[in-house]
Amino acid sequence: MTIAHTSGGGDAVTHDGDHRTGGEPAGEATVAVSSAWKVWSSVIAGALVLWFFFAWLALDRHILDAAGESVGTAFALGLVVSVIGAVRASSRG
Repeated sequence: MTIAHTSGGGDAVTHDGDHRTGGEPAGEATVAVSSAWKVWSSVIAGALVLWFFFAWLALDRHILDAAGESVGTAFALGLVVSVIGAVRASSRG
């Protein structure tokens, strides 16, 4: 694989191999994140933090139990999003 980059003097330099001297790693594409994704991520993160404080202060659970509930819920949501993404990707192609 041939990779091109610019040296300190601005000249284009090519290298054969699987590494780069700077910038993004070879083979990785930059993915733009939509505004809706940013909003939903912020809402979910806020809800998890609120759930932690609610479980800790209002339900009078131990702080580690409340944190465990929040982290466990985050992992479960991540698993659900991952499965939905895998199903959508397999149905496309």
